[in-house]
Amino acid sequence: YDHEQPQAYPARLEAGTLNTHGIAGLHAALKFIEKQTVQAIGAHERALMQRFYDGVNDLDGVLKQFDEIIGIDRLYAIHINDSDYDSAEVADALFADYDIATRAGAHCVPRMHEALGTVQQGAVRFSFSYFNTENEVDTAIAAVRELAE
Repeated sequence: YDHEQPQAYPARLEAGTLNTHGIAGLHAALKFIEKQTVQAIGAHERALMQRFYDGVNDLDGVLKQFDEIIGIDRLYAIHINDSDYDSAEVADALFADYDIATRAGAHCVPRMHEALGTVQQGAVRFSFSYFNTENEVDTAIAAVRELAE
């Protein structure tokens, strides 16, 4: 119940109980990354992203503007945009109808949206992780294609 931190280090920097669960989780994550390798994890994520990009790249009205400007080889996420629909509506439909979680909006890059003319509707971001499967990507492709119709 002291009102001041202890004077001695390292206790002076440790307010309250250590985040033991967080430390254990971080340790497990680092061991997983060491076992799988950063290169293998990155290759899998890039392959999933490329599969998705290839699956929606030919759709009319679905602009992949961010990716065309930034360069697809540097991305781990795909942003799509249909100027006729608000990105939140698209993200809600993806979640409600297809159980696909995406992120909609400005994605902390308002100047990019100003440059692209997408301030009003934003974009829908698909992100891929090591734990996603090709089947899940194919489901997302089918959902985007169906919504684009």
